[in-house]
Amino acid sequence: MINVGIIGAGGIVPFFIETTKKVKGYKYVGIASRSEEKVRAVKEKYGISYHTTDNDVVLSDPKIDVIYVAVPNSLHYEIGRKALENGKHVIMEKPFCANYREAKKLIDLANEKGLIIFDAVTMLHMPNYAKIKDLIKEVGDLKMVDINFSQYSSRYDKFKKGIILPALDRKMAGGALMDLGIYNINFTLGLFGMPKKVEYYANKKKGIDTSGVLIMDYGNFKVNAVCAKDCKAPLLVCIQGDKGFIRSSDASSVLKKVELVDNAGKVKEYALNKYPDVPHYDEYVMFKKLFSQKDLETARKFNELTLMTMKVLDKALKSAQIDFK
Repeated sequence: MINVGIIGAGGIVPFFIETTKKVKGYKYVGIASRSEEKVRAVKEKYGISYHTTDNDVVLSDPKIDVIYVAVPNSLHYEIGRKALENGKHVIMEKPFCANYREAKKLIDLANEKGLIIFDAVTMLHMPNYAKIKDLIKEVGDLKMVDINFSQYSSRYDKFKKGIILPALDRKMAGGALMDLGIYNINFTLGLFGMPKKVEYYANKKKGIDTSGVLIMDYGNFKVNAVCAKDCKAPLLVCIQGDKGFIRSSDASSVLKKVELVDNAGKVKEYALNKYPDVPHYDEYVMFKKLFSQKDLETARKFNELTLMTMKVLDKALKSAQIDFK
């Protein structure tokens, strides 16, 4: 049994609890949030043992093995550091940190203490994503990759009225790239590694990107990755080669179904995810495996991808002149 402490009571927390209940083997010991009303409601709904408005109570609880961090992006480093210093493994909601420097410090600290720090990225552990890796050779020489993760947000309605919530708050390391585009980066780097060049062309308001286009140049092929919270479009993942293409009409974080289409128009369809409507399922199956087997070696390999992702994120934000300070 994995005894979990939760820091945060926002909208992602119910997804975590409901998904890990489906996985089984997770027990929810304590939850902390600054909002007494929110944290009490989550505690009562999901049968968590106790709630508190003091993060340190949960972070230092000897009954807890793992801390799930679900706070605004700018606070990930602080909470992650305290959890590791208290000897807890960490599940870090995306994006892992606000920048590469913070991420490197946390991963180094986890290594030093022999603890797992796990980047909660959905698609990396999905059977459909593994199938895409297998299929890439079938499309021939790669030419283009198009990804569109555009999702109109009710937070943008508030943003336009001057009500700035964390997801679009510059001071909290928000923005479209951090919220949605991070999935596009993880998807791409997990398949192709580090690009040669990164440029982010952002639509900015109040110092933050509400949408943008991230170009990742791999030399012989290019990746065009769109993310948006201020407009909506059909979701898309498309990997194009000179012999055909791989396509999904889902977000890069979901991948319910994948198709391989050759130049003659022949289509092969794959839908391998056990719970296609529960995109977080496979990542928590993976964490359970890492934890139960004390598999620090595999955890560190995932950390290498996290650091690569944070490097690309830093380059992208710098190119768009977005500063969270």
